[in-house]
Amino acid sequence: MGILRQLRCRALLFLCVFTFGLNALGQQNREISGIIKNEAAEIITGATLMVKDHNFSALSDNYGNFRIKVPIGKAILVVSSIGYITKEVSISDTTQMLDIMLSTDTKMGDEVIVTGYGQRQKKSELIGSAFQMNADKIKNLPANRIDALLDGQIPGLRVTPNTDDATSTKQRLNIRIRGQGSFSASNEPLWVVDGTPIFTGDKTNLVPGIQTAVSPLSYINPDDIESITVLKDAATAAIYGANASNGVILITTKKGGKNRKPQFSLNIQGGISKINKGTLFKTLNTSEYMELAKESYINSGKDLSSFPFNDNDLNNYSTTSTDWVKEFYGTGIINNTTFSVNGGSRKLSYFLSGGHFSEKSAIMGNTQGRNSIRANIDYLIIPKLELSLNSAISFNKNNTFNPGTDYLDFLPIYSPYNNDGSYRLINKEIEGVAENGDLIYRNRRFFNSVAIREENDDTQKAIASSNNLSLKYDILKGLRSTTQYGFDWQNVKENTYDARTNWTGINLSTGEAVGYAGRGNNKNTVKTFIERLNYVKSINKHNLNLLAAIELVARSYTTQSISGSGFPDDTRRDVAYADTIIRDSSRGKSRTASYIGRLNYNFDRRYYLQLTGRRDGSSTFGSDARWGNFTSIGASWNIKNEHFFNAKQIHALSIDATYGNTGNSRLSTEEAKGGYSFSSSNNYYGLPGAVMSTIPNRLLRWESVYQTNLKFNIGFWERLDVSIEAYRRKTVDAIIDVAVSRATGSTAAESNTGELLNEGIEATIRVDIIKNSTQDIKWWAELRGAHNKNSVLTLYNDDDKTNGNFIWREGYDMNTMYLIRWAGVDPRDGAPLWYDAAGNVTRLYDINNRVAGKSANPDLFGGVSTGFEYKNFSISALLSYVIGGYQFSSFARNINSDGLNIMDQNQSVNQLDRWQQPGDVALSPKPIWGTSTRSTMNSTRYVYKTTNARLNNLSVGYALPQTIARSLRVKGLSLSLIGNNLFTWTPYDKSNRNSFKQAMSGYPAQSSFLASINVKF
Repeated sequence: MGILRQLRCRALLFLCVFTFGLNALGQQNREISGIIKNEAAEIITGATLMVKDHNFSALSDNYGNFRIKVPIGKAILVVSSIGYITKEVSISDTTQMLDIMLSTDTKMGDEVIVTGYGQRQKKSELIGSAFQMNADKIKNLPANRIDALLDGQIPGLRVTPNTDDATSTKQRLNIRIRGQGSFSASNEPLWVVDGTPIFTGDKTNLVPGIQTAVSPLSYINPDDIESITVLKDAATAAIYGANASNGVILITTKKGGKNRKPQFSLNIQGGISKINKGTLFKTLNTSEYMELAKESYINSGKDLSSFPFNDNDLNNYSTTSTDWVKEFYGTGIINNTTFSVNGGSRKLSYFLSGGHFSEKSAIMGNTQGRNSIRANIDYLIIPKLELSLNSAISFNKNNTFNPGTDYLDFLPIYSPYNNDGSYRLINKEIEGVAENGDLIYRNRRFFNSVAIREENDDTQKAIASSNNLSLKYDILKGLRSTTQYGFDWQNVKENTYDARTNWTGINLSTGEAVGYAGRGNNKNTVKTFIERLNYVKSINKHNLNLLAAIELVARSYTTQSISGSGFPDDTRRDVAYADTIIRDSSRGKSRTASYIGRLNYNFDRRYYLQLTGRRDGSSTFGSDARWGNFTSIGASWNIKNEHFFNAKQIHALSIDATYGNTGNSRLSTEEAKGGYSFSSSNNYYGLPGAVMSTIPNRLLRWESVYQTNLKFNIGFWERLDVSIEAYRRKTVDAIIDVAVSRATGSTAAESNTGELLNEGIEATIRVDIIKNSTQDIKWWAELRGAHNKNSVLTLYNDDDKTNGNFIWREGYDMNTMYLIRWAGVDPRDGAPLWYDAAGNVTRLYDINNRVAGKSANPDLFGGVSTGFEYKNFSISALLSYVIGGYQFSSFARNINSDGLNIMDQNQSVNQLDRWQQPGDVALSPKPIWGTSTRSTMNSTRYVYKTTNARLNNLSVGYALPQTIARSLRVKGLSLSLIGNNLFTWTPYDKSNRNSFKQAMSGYPAQSSFLASINVKF
């Protein structure tokens, strides 16, 4: 009994000591809670909280609330969130509840960058190359299409017209990010809107089945855009795998905010547009034309008595002086209105907008209209489950009239109207002299484009819808699952009619008035399903961010076209009323499956590591080459955050290096699977027949681009920020045409037999010239520049390949011109001169004398932005520039005919500087009526240096003081005057001659002048 009693006492004593120890241990830590908001009292979700020098961390939930363990006694709580300045909060024994406010970080180095698949990073922590434009950079730019907004604003990105000729007033644009990386596949970037890829056209931005390709990028309202991010290197773009070798452009639209009262915004712009006459090609007036035409006529050995353009009963050539520019160009009208509301409650946030855009172009007969609606909604169903919907639809209408070069070619001695005011279709000219000396007249058809514009139809209507539905669920602390479904749909309908009252609707063989109608339709769908997991974990100074995802994409399109002829009159213009109808259709589809993974790690915000991997499978490619792997690795060192770094004048200092590969899958299914063409010409014994149009290649696979990127960032005195990047992009397995035996039914087939290299350097310099908050004055400027060098590394069998006026040759730039060199005009007799392949002057034009010469790639290109603010006044400007590079102008070639086509086409003013007598040193050869001296053949005569600078935008604004705004019962009201495409400079321009400034594009630039009012209430 004594022993048992003793054991009980010891056990009781042990239990008391153990219990006391547990209580004491538990009392070393405790738990506090709170909420995190920003300056606008909006909650901040996903903010990171860490206790300094302790292993305690937490994240704020979807309500902005948090709970975190803290030690007993005093401690420091470190709170951080992307886009906000990190804050340290002191806590004591008595602290139980905290209401923490984070301030928005407005410094350049801490800008928040959207990097795709739901990820955002501070710019100072970003590994790789990405450049972002926020809404304030695009708000005053033209609203007709979003790809044009990028011009001069992104280092390493160049926007150029698809062609220099006047084939379309709805011009396609080329977007090139870090050079041209493909021979035959697309060089266009991938566009993603709120996580959903969108259709922007085929590999050259054409829309199948449609006569005039209107860019789908014109269907988006720029006022809905929060940011545009361009991913340029493998580290940032490899997560998009086989679609990313040409870069990725991410568009993020605006959102509301939780716990925010409704905020209404009305933005109205209105103004006019005019052609920029400085960019208009200069042609001859009536007296100049008649002088040159008669001289050319005499030079051909003819007598002026039979000169075709003598007055007659139909034409008064001597008194007619038509300014065709005025017949085709006028004053455009632009209207752009967007009304939006955003806000939210504890569980709901929303952004709703409606927009109307209309533009009557300065090129008569061309209009664009867009009505758009957008709804971006986030709703917290339960504390861990959130539903998000981003949905937009736009209704678009375009009327198109393509005058081509008629506004320049039409002779000033022609009139668009007959004496009775009807449209002129016939001109009467002298054809020759009869044996008895009488003049012989003939009636020549005049394809009067003014009549075509007024009498014909070319209308296109499009409905475009982009939708993204996602469901986010917080499985565990730091672990989130996102299920996302995207749906991009476009339906384009085109109707054309060529009236019976002009030559386009008349059978030219019989002269019968027929009428021709056409109807085209393109339906394009992109469906995307993504299931992804994001995991965020912080342990002491170790920070980890993981992403794993599966993505399924289905693309499909159908086209239908109907053409008809034979109409009783022009009142019933639908193709259904035609006597003869021809139908055509096509369809295509592709499927891709992808597995995605990314790891982001940093230690103490000093050392960063990123690993990305993606495996893609695509039905577009051959059965033996459908899968590919794309990976990248990147590392960064933020030297500024090192403990030993104490240079106070330097506020940012970091370096990073990345390497990886991406793919290019943007080509049609025909290249791999082959194709057959069915038509009546292929019928066999009366039965339907087909011929092979494309040879199949089951081994055809996507091109791969291996890219290295080095980046250096430094900032001084909180005023000056410099970012320099150097890159090397090597394209392997580049797709290129290879000659094949004619026994196959074709002359060439696509094969992965090429290699390309792009190397370059990019720089961005931003400086706060004046930064004085006490005097309400700010002035900043940003300079962006890039240089890219392109080289062809490998071609099939090392064989050169000509591509129009260019040559692909190993060791040369793929944009190297392959032309005969122009040597000028022989002063003895005015004959054209060229250089032969050996460099000797010759009077013989021979294509064997073509040599590889100048490159179309510029030496340097970029842009300059600046903004100045004083109290309520502001002014901003955007300028883009190109230094070096050359361009062959087919436009200029066609209008300098040296007499060959002078009877049909007006001429460039450069033709006035012509040879007239021995000893003349002239710009143009001796003009000879209707005679070819081969001087108008392709040569370096029509090559221009592309150095230029353009003032893209100039805006002046004034914001009403808050006292006045409140008296008007609004929260804010601002007024702006905006000018776009105001000025173009080239170093070789002369007032009486044409240069590259006039030959940059088939149509002169349009300058617009707008007034804008923005009201917030």
